[in-house]
Amino acid sequence: MALVISDRVKETTTTTGTGTYTLGGAVTGFETFTANLSNSDTTYYCCTDGADFEVGLGTFTSSGTTLARTTVISSSNSNNAVSWSSGTRTLFCTLPATKTIVLDASGNASVGGTVTATGTSVFTNLDISGDVDIDGTLEADAVTVNGTALNTVIAGVTVTNATNAVNATHVSVADNEDANEENLITFIEDASATGNVGLESDGNLSYNPSTGTVSATIFKGNIDAVDGDFDGTLEADAITLNGTAITATATLSTGISNTNVAQFTTGVVDDDFLRVAGTVIEGRSAAEVLSDIGGQASLTFGISNTNAVKIDSASVADDEYARFTANGLESRSVSEVASDIGAATVDDATALAIALG
Repeated sequence: MALVISDRVKETTTTTGTGTYTLGGAVTGFETFTANLSNSDTTYYCCTDGADFEVGLGTFTSSGTTLARTTVISSSNSNNAVSWSSGTRTLFCTLPATKTIVLDASGNASVGGTVTATGTSVFTNLDISGDVDIDGTLEADAVTVNGTALNTVIAGVTVTNATNAVNATHVSVADNEDANEENLITFIEDASATGNVGLESDGNLSYNPSTGTVSATIFKGNIDAVDGDFDGTLEADAITLNGTAITATATLSTGISNTNVAQFTTGVVDDDFLRVAGTVIEGRSAAEVLSDIGGQASLTFGISNTNAVKIDSASVADDEYARFTANGLESRSVSEVASDIGAATVDDATALAIALG
């Protein structure tokens, strides 16, 4: 849909009321709306019967060849849509006075809306009192601020904010150390560190305020009295430990490495025992340890369930006596011991009484 204004477009219409105009064909010597507009295009129109008139913005429909009264701009009906009675009227393209740019007596033009230019606009002198929004490139041979060249203004600019003054040698910096973001670190361009210099951010050197991490592709130079955390490869021409140079890889070959320190390669749970098996350490449960010990010939002559005396009685109380049996020891109360002694010989009883005091 586009706004189209064409010359010599005039048709007749017999539309009544305030509805959409139905076009009745071109007046002799003029062209039709169909020959100049596409479907849904808009145009400025005027409809008149020689007495009443209506000027507005209309929307053209090619099917049925109609023109809708989209917006009425002015009319003989107090600038409202005219309710036409029966009869024939003419309907033609026009340019309303309120939609034209007119120079005043001094040659000045005022535009209330937006000016759109598809080509190159040339202005001998352009004075803009409001804001300027430029989406493309602004090219100027010279730019001044209140009559002073822009480069002079920038060199001596003083910007005042709520807390401090900023001039050509100082900038205002905000503390933003909690932000989790990668901020590029700014450098002074070229090799000069004095005078009017430019600032630039080069390469991949950045700082994350949230983690306190400085990131770069390569670090060179001396790193003194700082901790290093390397996620990748550390390459150095020389490395020292507490002031002593590490001169060759062989210096570290007798130290700790994967080839000379046993590693945990199997699961270890709470209360397990550890057993070294070659270059690994494995976990052994209590049952597995007993099985391991039971299978060792060196323990067959030691203490075991088959060669150690054990108490067979289910319970032992205070002040009881122990009596040997074929399978071990059993507990005997005083009355049981007396009964056992009564069954012995007198000599045995006397000897036992002496022995027991």
